[in-house]
Amino acid sequence: MLYLVLKLILRIGLWVFFRRFEVRNRHLMPKRGPLLVVANHPNTFMDPIVIASLLGQQVYFIAKSTVFDSPLKKWLLHRMNLIPIHRREDMPDGAFDNAQTFRTSYQALAAHKTLLIFPEGNSFNERRLRKLKTGTARMAFGAVENSADAADLLILPVGLNYSDPTRFRGEVFVNVGKPIAVAPYLEQYRQDGVATVTALTAQLRLQLEKLIVVTPSNDEDELVRQIEQLYKERLAAQTPIEAPRHIRDFLLTRAIVKSLAHFIKTQPQRVENLRKKIAHYNRQLQSLDLQHLPTVEEKHVLLQQSIAKTLLLATTIPLYLYGLLNNYLAYIIPSKVADALTEAAEFRAPIMLSVGIFSFPVLYAVQAAVLWQFVPGKVYLLLYLISLPLSGFFTLRYWNALQHVRSQWLLLRLFLTKNPMAERLKKKRQEILEELDQARVEYLQQFG
Repeated sequence: MLYLVLKLILRIGLWVFFRRFEVRNRHLMPKRGPLLVVANHPNTFMDPIVIASLLGQQVYFIAKSTVFDSPLKKWLLHRMNLIPIHRREDMPDGAFDNAQTFRTSYQALAAHKTLLIFPEGNSFNERRLRKLKTGTARMAFGAVENSADAADLLILPVGLNYSDPTRFRGEVFVNVGKPIAVAPYLEQYRQDGVATVTALTAQLRLQLEKLIVVTPSNDEDELVRQIEQLYKERLAAQTPIEAPRHIRDFLLTRAIVKSLAHFIKTQPQRVENLRKKIAHYNRQLQSLDLQHLPTVEEKHVLLQQSIAKTLLLATTIPLYLYGLLNNYLAYIIPSKVADALTEAAEFRAPIMLSVGIFSFPVLYAVQAAVLWQFVPGKVYLLLYLISLPLSGFFTLRYWNALQHVRSQWLLLRLFLTKNPMAERLKKKRQEILEELDQARVEYLQQFG
């Protein structure tokens, strides 16, 4: 019961937390076990919440034993379907035994349940896949060997792709892979267990890497993100892909990563020069308090857009102030709690989600109680409660629109005052785009 209640609450929390939550190939998710779900692990506690929210059946989670560090936590976490596992990095100087973990997992899979495991072992806020531990493959073979009821065990690879794992109202793209049947490996496993475990682990890695964006290093990842910001929409126009936007963006990012890796290998100095050009361009933008140069650069179009949006913002400012007044504390508390509890970026999002699940309803209830004291009446109370989340979303959209209009006016100031920096920025941006276009043509000529 506790699991089902928390799942409902967390589903609502995810709907609020993410601006866009997209799933590819959801139909490949089996509706019952025996099932082992394996995924990359970029966002700590957020990852199991995201995956479990998509599965209709209850999910059991393999979690590091260090979180079970008190009788209360043990009682609570067991009722939330968490199964402890000991890790060597948590006990470098001591012996540990995971026999009970494997027995519990075998029993769950034999009972046709679903287990979720992150084979990297740790969470890393990076767009890459660390070395996979062999525990997933060993658990799968052990379950099939121990019980005929687990003979049709499947392993489901799931790729998690976040636009920014630490950002409230970011985006998440869940990429579901084709389930892998364990049975075809069984005869090979009986002949050579170690080699087969290694082979299945390698197969899992191969499948997961197809489902996520993989960049080899932080430096390359930063360059990929900069190229995306400058070039992705232009690339999308030149490369028609008949697919929803989230799939198109995923495929284009993987194409950028792949082509960049080719040029780093074959023309490293060219890539380094491009990196310096983009870095210089971005520094100039930042010096002018701009995040990017809009695609539509004609000053009369910018002027029309800016005036229209400014008038709209001006006429709706009372709604913004109402939403800000009634939602500020509920929004700011999760961020402040995350600041106080951790400096690790990968823990911010799950902390903010967990705190927000409680801060919003509690503060809304307090505000409603205060209103009741001054304006009693069920109709007024109901209308007020409905207005709270709606005004909260409006306030977020208003703030984002305000930042965008501010950026447009800053750019207009450059054009209208005939600031030579504007022309230099346009020229530099065009040079970078032409260089990227040329690289794209060369890559397509070589690889089609």
